[in-house]
Amino acid sequence: MKRIKTAYLILLAFCACGACTNLDESVYDKVLSDNYYNSRQDVINSVFRPFEHVFESVQSSFRVQEMSADHFITPTRGTWWYDGGRHERFHRHEWNDLGEAYNNWSACWTSMYAGIGQCNLVLDMLAGEDRNRFGISEEEWNHFIGQDKAMRAFCYINLLDSFRNIILISTADEAVINQPEAKKQVPPREVFDFIESELLDGLQTLKAKPSLGGNGLMQGQFTKAAAAALLVRLYLNAEVWVGEPMYDKCIAMCQRIEDGEFGPYSLSQDWSAPFDWNNETCDEVIFAFPAAYGYTYWHTQNDSRTIYGRGMPYGCQYYLGIEGGGTRNPQYALTPSYNNSNPRQLFPYKLGMVSQKFEKYAGDIRYKQYKNLTANSREGMFFLEGYVEGKDGAHAKEPYGTYELYLVDQVGRFEGGAPTGTITSAVGRESTLGNGDFNSGLYCMKYPFYAYNGGYYCASDYTVIRYAEVLYAKAECLLRQGRDSEAARVLNSVRKRNYTTFGANIAYKPEGNIELDMDEMLDEWGREFLMEGRRRIDLIRFGRFQDEWWDKPAEPDNHTNIMPLGRTVLEQNPYLKQNPGYPDIDR
Repeated sequence: MKRIKTAYLILLAFCACGACTNLDESVYDKVLSDNYYNSRQDVINSVFRPFEHVFESVQSSFRVQEMSADHFITPTRGTWWYDGGRHERFHRHEWNDLGEAYNNWSACWTSMYAGIGQCNLVLDMLAGEDRNRFGISEEEWNHFIGQDKAMRAFCYINLLDSFRNIILISTADEAVINQPEAKKQVPPREVFDFIESELLDGLQTLKAKPSLGGNGLMQGQFTKAAAAALLVRLYLNAEVWVGEPMYDKCIAMCQRIEDGEFGPYSLSQDWSAPFDWNNETCDEVIFAFPAAYGYTYWHTQNDSRTIYGRGMPYGCQYYLGIEGGGTRNPQYALTPSYNNSNPRQLFPYKLGMVSQKFEKYAGDIRYKQYKNLTANSREGMFFLEGYVEGKDGAHAKEPYGTYELYLVDQVGRFEGGAPTGTITSAVGRESTLGNGDFNSGLYCMKYPFYAYNGGYYCASDYTVIRYAEVLYAKAECLLRQGRDSEAARVLNSVRKRNYTTFGANIAYKPEGNIELDMDEMLDEWGREFLMEGRRRIDLIRFGRFQDEWWDKPAEPDNHTNIMPLGRTVLEQNPYLKQNPGYPDIDR
């Protein structure tokens, strides 16, 4: 089944070579000349070139969404991961250091505009071409144009969400983009309307998924349903982004997707299917970036540009059978639920507390220790408390070999005392980001890491949009309109797959005994979409982003709902204005 995506992956691998390291560089001024388009394949290559860049950039938007929120942390581990304290400051929303090296928000700004620039250049080039010269039908030509318009809209959604006050540019014409007016920020509503218009156009020009059986060769392409799902995101967050609730429009678009107007999609009966090695066959996946080891697999590779490749404990390669892929450097751990007293006690926080949110309902099949059952099947979604199995059945040790790894749902300098909950060091007793070790924190394994020598290693496509999101968006809108029972039935239709027995003490009323309110709705977003790069905007939409959680105090105002513009970004464009609540540079 992996062969189904080989052709597209070969294209992406070709485009990836040295392509994304310098985001300020325009590669097209060297590549796209007047005679660049000589064949239909040349058109396809250029259309999908921006897709590889945006795929490579998912880690920057992931960090903005997850590392500023309540679910994930990067604790200092001895001398590892302190990095000048920048992870601590980002977690606590201390964002006044505009010149901080590699700050998360500047990477998001730069990478999204690089993607937009690439889309604009391709769209300008295609506008000057005659499709008949390549034997391309009008329908397919419009579909190709729709791809880059949809990808551009995707990038603008990320920018609107993160920064709100942004530049809107839809051409690569230097005579236009170098004008002062083109370098100024526009009102958020103008960006919102542009995105909406482009995606509504995509409902007409893009192709629909033809049948059940997954996206197949259409994996990695925008379809009508993918454009519709981005509209769902737009309408769901409209009240936050432009001050106008659009819950009716969101429900209506969700219903059109449910009714199959844009192609057939369905909820998988297996929670893990949208993330598995063959997820191009999963009908829950609406849009995903194709990936496979040896081609392009940004989300699972083993370096700083990854997400899931650094979301597992040190020394786990032997337990997983991925020792051929190298030792993992643990960056993304779950926020702890327990303090460091002995015996320990739960923290009082309402946010975070990830393990407790999963333990709330008995029999959650996701909340199990991750285990590879075969070369291409697994169970569980977590590295839970306990020893990490190392080589030849021994326990794994931290990098310097001084203590065995025993994961705890806490953060502290436990070192060799982790199995008994003992901190013997004079330092590192307080539960803070700066006091961690390699035992600190549990891990989410959203995507499988099958054995390195078995053919399924890092083979999962990166799922960006899935059908469950459409159902959850609809449920939230119904709940906001006071239609609690309708919302509950929609959520229960998804939740029932996650429990060994979906009884009355798990189901929401009226199908069960559990009250569905806004707090529970937010918790359920967190359970279903844990580590899928959306937690920040969910917290903001529920008015909870400024609340306290582990190692982050409550904030006096809500200016951190919008990210600051970094020093380099401001210095490169004198027409930009800093977002409210943050220091500006000297002008």
